[in-house]
Amino acid sequence: MFAQPHYIREYQRLLRNLRKTSASETEALERAVGGYYKAAGKAQAAIISDLAPDGPFHVIDVGCGSGRLAAALRDDERVAYSGFDILPDLVAHAKKVCDRSDWRFETISSLALPVDDATGDMIVFMSVFTHLKPDEIKTYLGEAARVLKPGGHIVASYFDAGDPKHAKLFPPKPVQYLARILGRDVLRVRQPREELEAWMQEAGFSVERAITESPLGQHVLIACKQGGAEPDGQAPS
Repeated sequence: MFAQPHYIREYQRLLRNLRKTSASETEALERAVGGYYKAAGKAQAAIISDLAPDGPFHVIDVGCGSGRLAAALRDDERVAYSGFDILPDLVAHAKKVCDRSDWRFETISSLALPVDDATGDMIVFMSVFTHLKPDEIKTYLGEAARVLKPGGHIVASYFDAGDPKHAKLFPPKPVQYLARILGRDVLRVRQPREELEAWMQEAGFSVERAITESPLGQHVLIACKQGGAEPDGQAPS
């Protein structure tokens, strides 16, 4: 029986391999979050800015990695930020590149978030649900419902099981398994959009819209925690 969850073991192997194949430590840490560090961070930050309420707001970044999103948000003085990831070296790099003493960066080893109830305005799962099993995703959705204020938003990216472009990213299962064992990849998961939406609704969220065309290479679902302001009425795209 394994002592650590699969996502910790596999990301540890991945980082070790990236350190062997990268030109520098910085390159390895940035590649660990999937590449396109600055471009993807900027695209993610644009989604956050579009959802941001007036005035200061608290972003909880689950799977903050080496700071791809945080670095893109660091100049926004409205943002109170809490970033969590499973690898200490990634968290340390994120803290370094952001250089925000008022922001929180912390390593976690389970799916429980060290955040007080109803304190977040937005919780972000970018390239997180793409690497978790269904029960793990549901656990995180429960945590999201707990830590968000009523009317707060969840932003979650995913590989859509119904999108042919995403199917091309998934080689045959034996090839995927070998890549994971060798530290060249981690578990990748595709979900039907309808299934992920149903899980969000069960956790107390109302899905507001989906982003299906973006430079992120994944689809994004945006949902609002029920009990706050009414959604703007925009139907999912």
